[in-house]
Amino acid sequence: MSGPRRDEVRELVVRARREQIVGAATRVFAEKGFRRATTREVARAAGVSEGTIYNYFEDKDALLLAILDRLNETERRAADFEEGMATDFRGFLEHYLRRRIAWIWESREIFRVALSEMLVNAELRERYLRSVVDPTMKIAEDNFRTRMEQGEVRETEAPLAMRSVAGAVLGILVLGLLGDKEINSRSDEVPDVLAGLLIHGFGAAEGDRRG
Repeated sequence: MSGPRRDEVRELVVRARREQIVGAATRVFAEKGFRRATTREVARAAGVSEGTIYNYFEDKDALLLAILDRLNETERRAADFEEGMATDFRGFLEHYLRRRIAWIWESREIFRVALSEMLVNAELRERYLRSVVDPTMKIAEDNFRTRMEQGEVRETEAPLAMRSVAGAVLGILVLGLLGDKEINSRSDEVPDVLAGLLIHGFGAAEGDRRG
C-alpha cells in the first residue's frame, strides 16, 4: 500500500473512532448531564478504554466541543451555503431553516446540557465561540454579502444580520426547552414562519393596508 493511500485509510480510521466516541459522549451527557458524567462512562458506552478517549480528546470539555461542532454541522456549512446560491434567497432560507431547526430539535436534550454548561464555564464558552461560532458566522456573512451584491437582499450589516438569524433559531430552541406549548406542538411550522418574517418583516403587505 502506497504512502498517500495508507494516510487516507488512517485518516478514515481516526475519523470513525472520533465519531464513535462523540456519539457515545452525546448519549451519556444527555442522560447524566455534563458534570455528573465521567470519561470512564463515555468509554464504556463507546466500547473503548478510557485511555483511548485521551488519544483523541484532551479533556471532557474538548468532547463537549466536538459534540457542539457536530450539532452545528460546521463541516458542511460552507457547502450548504454554496449549494444554496443556485436557488432564490427565500427558497434557500426556508429549506435551510427547516433542516437546521429539525436537526436542532431532534438533538434538544444534548443542547440543554451544553447550554447549561457554557453559561457557567467561561473557558468552554470562549473556546466554543472561537472554534465553532466565529468560523460559522464568517461563512454566513460572506454568503450574505454575495446575496447583497446580487441585489437579492437589501443592504444591511451582515455580521449583525447573521447573528440575529442565529439568535432567533437559538431562541426558538430555548422556548421549546422551557416547555412553550406553541413551539412544542407546532415545531414543523416554525421554519416557514421564521423565513417569512426574515424576508418580509412584520409590516402589512401592500394589498392588506387600509386607508
